Amino acid sequence: MPVNTRSDAQRSRVLLVDAVQSLLRTGRIGFSIPELAAAAGVGVATAYRHFPTPQDALQAFHRRAIEQLVEALAAVDAGADPVDRFHRCCHTWVEQAAQWGPAVRYIRSSKGFIERLAAGDESITALHDILTEILKSLARQGRTPEPDLTYAVLLWITIFDERVVYDLIEHRHWTTAEVTDHLTRAVAGALGITL
Repeated sequence: MPVNTRSDAQRSRVLLVDAVQSLLRTGRIGFSIPELAAAAGVGVATAYRHFPTPQDALQAFHRRAIEQLVEALAAVDAGADPVDRFHRCCHTWVEQAAQWGPAVRYIRSSKGFIERLAAGDESITALHDILTEILKSLARQGRTPEPDLTYAVLLWITIFDERVVYDLIEHRHWTTAEVTDHLTRAVAGALGITL
């Protein structure tokens, strides 16, 4: 019998996390691990090795979504004009949330953003650090008053919540450009950013 290699295990994990997204998009919130395995096309034992409970699978999907957002925001040129970078990050955020938001909206952590930040959650810390750096560059340019950075980041992520993006796209039928424009102006207004 062949031994499962590390790349096979990684591929199985990706398939399982992709299946979580598919199940959530169709409204299957209360799935079982055997259902997840079937949706992913992997064996039930393999699914249980990766995710002992459906909650573990949901957390992995949520973490991956945040990591994808962080990666996309980090790819926005840090050397760009701070206002341009702010706009591009807002646009990138809406595009990301439009992809995984319909599934992520079903997952809510019982812990708040600041609580997770204080606990050292790696993906939350990375998101906080990127947004903080953008806000600092805007403040250095005189585009915003020196903010309480953690509070400012909390407001930004609250306004750009994936449920808001989902609602505006799916139920108001706004384009991603319209969503980006409205939410960017909302964050700018809330934080006193001059655009």
